[in-house]
Amino acid sequence: MIKSLAGSVEELNGELIVFDNDSQDGSDRAAVEEWGDSNWFTLIRSSENLGFAGGANRAIKDIDAEIIVLANSDTIFLPGSLQALLSAVDRYPDAGIIGPRLLWPDGTLQRSLRNFPFPGRLIAEHIPLLGRRSAVNFPHTREQRVDWLVGAVMVFRRELFLTAGGFDEDFFFYHEETELQYRLFLSGLPSVFVPSAEVIHIEGASARKIFGRETYLKYIHAKLKFLRKHGYTGSMALFRLFMGLLQGCRLVTGFLNPRLRRKDIRYTAPYCRKAFHELFRRNRRDE
Repeated sequence: MIKSLAGSVEELNGELIVFDNDSQDGSDRAAVEEWGDSNWFTLIRSSENLGFAGGANRAIKDIDAEIIVLANSDTIFLPGSLQALLSAVDRYPDAGIIGPRLLWPDGTLQRSLRNFPFPGRLIAEHIPLLGRRSAVNFPHTREQRVDWLVGAVMVFRRELFLTAGGFDEDFFFYHEETELQYRLFLSGLPSVFVPSAEVIHIEGASARKIFGRETYLKYIHAKLKFLRKHGYTGSMALFRLFMGLLQGCRLVTGFLNPRLRRKDIRYTAPYCRKAFHELFRRNRRDE
């Protein structure tokens, strides 16, 4: 990530701050060895893993900058993308969050437009005809306002971020950007997609180091937390019912299709058992 931004940051007279969230792989030392002498580079270390929300809040709190470009460590900015994002800030003064077009490492589109995860929207997304109207299936070729953007890269005005209260640190992994964008949306500050900026995103790279192949389970937990905070009456029950049926269908499909089961952990019996437990366990004090 740093290498893809170095030239642009220096050219724009900006500052690149790396917040090391108690990494154990030596990446912090490698970054200092390569970039430590650059006047635009700063490393901040945390003695504990604060999660994405906590780490971002800690880093942004003391930054003296009007515009923040918050990027995951598993991103690579293509040439001109940082400049495109920054120019969009001026074009959209009412935007809460601005985000780029995300690509997989092989250069194909990574769909990053989303509807807020209320049960009705999630159910419609899985119904072929209705799914065409879901944000994930919108053309990712034009600038547009959407409910929320996958937060691999987020650009925003620091003052707006702090006024909104920053990220909710109850979200340790996943949907912290969804929850923030929902609060901004309620305040009349939409999320804006800027496809002229392109960023390669190795999705879930950091989370897989911690949770392994069961990272998907954390999405279930995060969605339940979002609905507990912002959902309507009955939305959590409806979500559990829908996800339970969906997971049951995956279990049967995986049983009938061993090749799919080997390819995608969500179709395996052990994963399905854990998913059901996550959905329906009684003690949910940590939601």
